[in-house]
Amino acid sequence: MDKECLIEINPTRSFIDEAVDITISGLQSNQNVVIRAVTSDYYCINAGISEQGQNSLWESYGIFTAGHNGNISLKKDSPVDGTYQASDGMGLFYSMRLKHLNKSKPLKTLSDVSENRSYHICFTVESQGKVLASKECIRQFCDETIESKALVQKSYVARYFTSRIVKKRPTIIVVSGSEGRIEKAQAIAEILAQRGYSALAVCYFGMKGISSDLNQIPLEIIENSIQWLKLQDSVDENHIGIYGRSKGGEYALAAASIFNELSCVIANTPSCYVYEGLKGMMPSRHSSWTYGGQDLPFLKFSCPVMIKMLIKKVLGQKELVRWMYQKIITSARTDKADLEVEKISGPILFLSSAEDSIWPSFLHCETAVKRLHEKNFRYDYKHCTYEKSGHMLTLPYQSISSLKKCNGNMKEWQNACLNSWKETTDFLDMWSKS
Repeated sequence: MDKECLIEINPTRSFIDEAVDITISGLQSNQNVVIRAVTSDYYCINAGISEQGQNSLWESYGIFTAGHNGNISLKKDSPVDGTYQASDGMGLFYSMRLKHLNKSKPLKTLSDVSENRSYHICFTVESQGKVLASKECIRQFCDETIESKALVQKSYVARYFTSRIVKKRPTIIVVSGSEGRIEKAQAIAEILAQRGYSALAVCYFGMKGISSDLNQIPLEIIENSIQWLKLQDSVDENHIGIYGRSKGGEYALAAASIFNELSCVIANTPSCYVYEGLKGMMPSRHSSWTYGGQDLPFLKFSCPVMIKMLIKKVLGQKELVRWMYQKIITSARTDKADLEVEKISGPILFLSSAEDSIWPSFLHCETAVKRLHEKNFRYDYKHCTYEKSGHMLTLPYQSISSLKKCNGNMKEWQNACLNSWKETTDFLDMWSKS
């Protein structure tokens, strides 16, 4: 009698930064099967806004040969073919690709934006077009022990996450990259809340009630966040930090250099300079950031450099945005737009990629670290860099919609995400106990 094919997922409900163990049993010796993972309610922090449509289909697969005992372990066994190569228990999670995109327009009102707390993945084992077994698992950014509060006021949009058990906790303000919106910031905030922190995800442009462009964004958004947090029973006002990624890393460093209530900073692939703002895709001739109604000194986007970039694009050259930023840095008086990181009132963690295709985050971080050293910065600081990760240095086990975003090296990128997230959580744990 044929054995029944079974899928074991341990645990079946897990947090998105946790690994799971998947094994298949009940197959014939040396039987070839396809193991497939499919989800239609996935929130992927690495995908663009246009790639996050409801009911979009994400899929990954691997072709495996069962052992002599009829078993397959995703942790130990390598696929013969598939969306990833080497043995990796989480390969089917981070190698998911968009199979069908159901596009939707970016939502403008916070009440319309889902918290995206969890998603479902269905795993199947298939042979000769027949499904032998299926099983579902749930991945969570946070669970029901975490409560949220929407904050919508004049020129202010945010979401606050904290445990339902009220006590004063170290608290992180989270800002995302150059899309400026709430979705990616709240994904980080939810995970941090699950880890025992309170976390405030802040939108700094791109939604109703605030700026529509990445231009002249007030640092008062962060100042107001700090003041609101200090009034909450769930916030330890002596431990308020800030996490920013990419353009949000620039914003975080700028804010922390002015507001001494921020006692730690995580700057993920940031800039060490203030750059010119944008109106749509065009230079605004103003700073990205303001304080007290005044532009912060900034590096301008050079018209000759941008024209050369367009020519290079026509000629098929790559990594042109990074090239543009490097040309701006080498041709400008950068000291006029330096972020005064030495004025930050606590430890700083810098994360960068040596092969960042968006902007030179490694150079930015090294420049900031050099400044801290020269200014005899009195707090701890650390720079972790990853050679082949690309710009999307985010959360572990999340997929990436395009191999271009990780420079075509998915395994190296995933290892970088794992390591950088551990550096982040270790850094916060140490700060929270200080």
